[in-house]
Amino acid sequence: MQHYFIGVKLPGDLACHLVDVRKEWQLEQSHKRLPAAVDLHITLLYLGAVEAEVLSELKSQLDELSVAVPEMDITLTGVSTFGNPLTPRVIYASIEDQANLHKLQSSILEKCQKLLLQVDLKPFVPHITLAKKWSGHQAVFSKEMHIERTSFTMRDFSIYSINPGEVPSYKAIHTIYLKDLTT
Repeated sequence: MQHYFIGVKLPGDLACHLVDVRKEWQLEQSHKRLPAAVDLHITLLYLGAVEAEVLSELKSQLDELSVAVPEMDITLTGVSTFGNPLTPRVIYASIEDQANLHKLQSSILEKCQKLLLQVDLKPFVPHITLAKKWSGHQAVFSKEMHIERTSFTMRDFSIYSINPGEVPSYKAIHTIYLKDLTT
C-alpha cells in the first residue's frame, strides 16, 4: 500500500543551496541517505499507509485550511541533529520556532485524528533533513557545520506519496494554498 506524508517543499534555489553546502561537509562518508535537492522538505505529519477513501476525505478536510491559515515566513537558523551528537542518525537544517507553523501542524494532526488515521504523535520539531542513516564509518558532525540564516515564504503545503528508489522520491498528489495576505 502507498505511504504518504504532509509537508512543505522548499523553493528550488534554497534546496540547491543546501545541497551545495552539504557537499562541503562530505556527509556521504558518514551517512547512507542524502536526499536530492528536489526531495528537501519540512514534514508536517507522517501518515504512513492510507486507504483511498480516507485519502480523498483528508484532501477535503485539508482544503478547509486554505482560508484559515495565512502564508508565513519560514527561517532556517542553523544545523542540528537527532540522536547521539557524535554519531547522529539525522543531520538537519533547523527552523526558527514559528507559532503559525505549529498551529498549522496541530490543525493537520487534529483533522487526521478525526479520520482515525494512526499518525506519529512525537512532538513536532520542524526541520529539513540533510543526511540520515548513520553509516558507522566516521564521526562527522561538528560545530563547524553551519547554514546562514535565511528565510522563504511558505505559500502552500502538500500531501506527498513516498516512492522509494525514485528521484524525486516524494510526489505531491494534492496541494493546499495558504491565504495570501497581500490581496
